[in-house]
Amino acid sequence: MDVVTGIAVAVITAVVLVGALVATGFALLFRRRGDRGITPSGPNTLEALGTRASSLLVRMDDAVREADEELGYAIAQFGADRARGYGETLAAARGKVAEAFRLRQALDDATPDSEREKREWTLQIIALCEQAEASLAQQDASFAGLRKLEVNAAGTLADLRSRIAAGTARLAPARETLAALATSYAPSTFAAVATNVDDAEHALGEATAGTDAAAPAISATGVNDVSDALDRAGQAAHRADQLLDAVDRTARDLAAAAAALDTLRTGTRTDLVEAAAERDKAPDAETTQGIIDAMALVEKALAGDSTDPVAALDRIGEAVAQLDLALASARNQASRLAHAKAAYEGTLVSATSQIAAVREYIGSHGAGVGARTRLAEAERQYELAQAATDPVEALDTIRRAVTHARDADALARY
Repeated sequence: MDVVTGIAVAVITAVVLVGALVATGFALLFRRRGDRGITPSGPNTLEALGTRASSLLVRMDDAVREADEELGYAIAQFGADRARGYGETLAAARGKVAEAFRLRQALDDATPDSEREKREWTLQIIALCEQAEASLAQQDASFAGLRKLEVNAAGTLADLRSRIAAGTARLAPARETLAALATSYAPSTFAAVATNVDDAEHALGEATAGTDAAAPAISATGVNDVSDALDRAGQAAHRADQLLDAVDRTARDLAAAAAALDTLRTGTRTDLVEAAAERDKAPDAETTQGIIDAMALVEKALAGDSTDPVAALDRIGEAVAQLDLALASARNQASRLAHAKAAYEGTLVSATSQIAAVREYIGSHGAGVGARTRLAEAERQYELAQAATDPVEALDTIRRAVTHARDADALARY
């Protein structure tokens, strides 16, 4: 295991531990301390606290994303050992923000909450965000000081130039990837990354300009007064890598969606044959008509456009879900489990792609607290689905993840 992987494992472990501790500890904290854990500022009405909580959630969601990027750069610049504390702090902050989004989702759902519950949960959201913000700010200050003391400017410059060259070499293949996507898929399927290559080229230009400006002031022994310039150049190079990575990820996700769509189409046609058999032996006219109507929906879904494989997966998946309901009384439990497993695979691919796409959109364009809350809930349902042992439960859960991801995307673009 390399050092970067080691940090990743440590981060994931910390998130799990933090999530468990936060979920069990905050109810007691606020029951005993009331509002004393909140920094006194502004009105203390429920409406004012809600506005403040929403603002903090948006700010901290962005801050965690930025800190995640900063961690990668810190590892590259200072090494895994020196960046380990940053990684652990980020893991803890991410856990707090995730718990805050879970509480916000509880406030937003259809279940009525008492005024006391609303107030306590809102206060918890504020406290979680403030704690996460303070811990990340402390690490940012620490690394800012570390960079000022960095004396290996010549080595940093050489590393940056190597990264810029590697990124530049990726531009042409990435353009070819986008051209290939345009021939196979609807423009909407890769719209989020359509300008990524141009943006990456611009970022690499910024990085090149930064290194060229810093180079004359760097001697063999290194200097301190170019650290900021090199830092900005490094961030630009890192941004270019992320933009190009997103193009590659989109191509992989769409290919996976297309393959999953072929599999789902084949399985669904088999389902129609089975449904016809159940229709012919249905116990009553109402059940028969229900199966007929559901089969018609499935046929229509199968005949639809497939240039957007993610949308096609959703369309066919929804039609199959209606068929499942129509066949529920006629299908035995064993076949329901087998069918749920098959339907789950296609829905999982759809959820993976949609969550990644809206995460990237919010990361690059920003969004309000509503979109971020739905995205956080989609990610939570996604994890729950993967952990579920019952195929039917897993399918229901991953479908909820898709629904929340769609809501997040709609709110982010509104």
